[in-house]
Amino acid sequence: MAFFLYFWSPNSDNNKKDKMKRLVNRYIPCTLLLGALVLASCRSKDVFDEEFYKQAVEIAQPVQGIDNSHTWELSSTHYITVETGGFSDMQRLQILSGNPAAKEGALILGDYPLSGEGREYVAFACPSVLRKYYAALVDDKGTYTLTAFTSDDRSIDFSSPVATRATVDERLVGLQAYTYCYEGEMPEPGDYDYNEVVLRVSQERTANDQITLNVTLAAVGAQSQIAAAIRLSDFKYSDIVSVTTVDNESFDTGYKKSALPFIDGNDLLLEGLDGSAVINVFEDAHWATDQIGYASEGYIPRYMYNVSKFTSEEFEMMPPRTVSFVITFKNPLVLNYFTLESIDPFAIIEYNGGLMENHAVYKYKTLSVLHEYSQPEGASILPWALTVPLGTFRYPLSGEHIGYAKDGALFGAYMTSGHAFGQWAASKDAATDWYNYPTNNMVY
Repeated sequence: MAFFLYFWSPNSDNNKKDKMKRLVNRYIPCTLLLGALVLASCRSKDVFDEEFYKQAVEIAQPVQGIDNSHTWELSSTHYITVETGGFSDMQRLQILSGNPAAKEGALILGDYPLSGEGREYVAFACPSVLRKYYAALVDDKGTYTLTAFTSDDRSIDFSSPVATRATVDERLVGLQAYTYCYEGEMPEPGDYDYNEVVLRVSQERTANDQITLNVTLAAVGAQSQIAAAIRLSDFKYSDIVSVTTVDNESFDTGYKKSALPFIDGNDLLLEGLDGSAVINVFEDAHWATDQIGYASEGYIPRYMYNVSKFTSEEFEMMPPRTVSFVITFKNPLVLNYFTLESIDPFAIIEYNGGLMENHAVYKYKTLSVLHEYSQPEGASILPWALTVPLGTFRYPLSGEHIGYAKDGALFGAYMTSGHAFGQWAASKDAATDWYNYPTNNMVY
C-alpha cells in the first residue's frame, strides 16, 4: 500500500488539487497518515484538512456513487407471536429457514424453550433476502411438527401444520451464523479485501437462562496485532451473571500481555465505558490461531492465515478455531428476543501509538466501548468492517477488492452483474444477495 503525508497551509488549495489529480492519474491508493491528531481529536486546519481527507478517501474508494443513506445492513429482525395450540407435550420452539421434514436443509434462526402457556413471543434474525420460514415444535423424541409463514406475518399458529410428528435427519439442521469481516487500516482507506480478521458467530439457547455464542476465528489477514471483543448491545454489565467457555477453552490461554494491552484484564466479562456487557474474545488474533507452538518464547509469528491459496514466507493455512462463550443472564425472560442482531463484535487495532475500535455493525461504528478515541469527521464512506448473514461467506483473498465498481465497470471478488457488491454499495436496495455470487479465483 502506498502512503503519503500531506500538511495543509492556508494558500495550498491549488497545490492540493494538483496533488490529488496526480494521485488519481497514477492510480495510487491514497491514504493519510493522520497520526496522533486523529486520536487527540485535533481539528486545527493548520495541520489537518478535514475536507482533503474526505476527498482522498473518496478517491481511494473502489465504488463510485455510494448511497449516502446506506446502513450496510443485510439482515433484519422479526418479532412474532406463536400460538402453539394443543401440542402440550412439546419441549421447544424453533424458527427454521427451510423444511427439514421435506429433506430440505434448514438453519435454526431462533430456538426457544416453551413456557407451557400456549402462546410465545419471540424474535429471530435472518438475511433480508429470506422471505419464507418454518416454525417447528420439537418434542422430547426429536420429532418435528412444522408450519410455514412469511416475512409479512406477525403471528403464526399450528392449526394447519405442513408436517406433524415428522422424524428429521439431524444432519439437515444447522445453526445460522454471521460472518464479520474487518479492514485493519482504519482510519486510513483500506485495501478493501476485508480479511484482516474474519470471525464467524452463531448462537444457541443452551439453558433457560443461557445463550452460548460460538465464535470461530476463520482468517487473519493482518501482519500486526488485532484484538476482538463482542458487546452485548442490549445488555448492561449488571444484567449478566457470568461468562464462561466450554471446556475452559480460551483463545488467550498462555498469552502474556504487552506493554500496550489491547484489552485490559483477563476476565471474559468486561464492563464497557457506557456500562454495557462486553465479552473478551481475544487479545491477539495471531496468538488466537493456536498455530504458534513452535515459536520461541516472547515471539509471535505474524503470518497471514487463510487469505491465500498458497503458502509462502508470508502466508500460511490453519484450521479455523472455535471457542464457545456461555453467557448466563439474570433475567431469562428477555432471551426469547436475543438474536445475532443483539451483538456488536468489534476489532481493536493500534494506530500511531493509540487504540481504535472497528465495529462491524455500521450503526455502532463511532462507539467507544473499551477505548476512548475519535475518527475524522469525513471518515470512510465504505465501512471498515462488514456483517454478512452467511456462515460460509467466502471472503476475498489478500489484496483482492471485495468489489470494484467505477465508470460502469465491475471487477473484484463480488462482481456478477445484478448481484455485485458495488451495485449494492451504490444502492442499498439493489443486489442485496451479492454475497452469494463470488468470483471463485478471488475468494478463499
